Amino acid sequence: MKKETVRTLLDIQPGEPETTRVRVARLGLEIQLKELPYDKLTSLRGVEDSNLHYLLSSAVEPNFRDKAWYREHMGCPTPVDALKKLLRPGEVTALVRRLDRLNGYAPGAVLDVEEDLSGKAIQDALEDLEKN
Repeated sequence: MKKETVRTLLDIQPGEPETTRVRVARLGLEIQLKELPYDKLTSLRGVEDSNLHYLLSSAVEPNFRDKAWYREHMGCPTPVDALKKLLRPGEVTALVRRLDRLNGYAPGAVLDVEEDLSGKAIQDALEDLEKN
């Protein structure tokens, strides 16, 4: 490994998890989402209703785990069951796609060093298409 590469690694400061706010248009519901730590994210793979657990683990606000909401208001035994009642399947999928981008699963997250400008333009166009 080159000395400059090691220096680059030493200069990188671990940051705080990223957050973003999204809105479920049909409900007028704003949700603040946060990036998950690597181990938490990988532990959700293969779990039943993994997309809903992914959403629950990532949601900062509102607190979907509040018993007053999911038990008393929604009449459900678990937050997962309440989310199933609240959200449409397509809304869950859209939220999961947004979470994936927040966690680094997006076009352009990792690029080839030798990528030319036309490749960058294609990558940017793909990102724009995914947003819409």
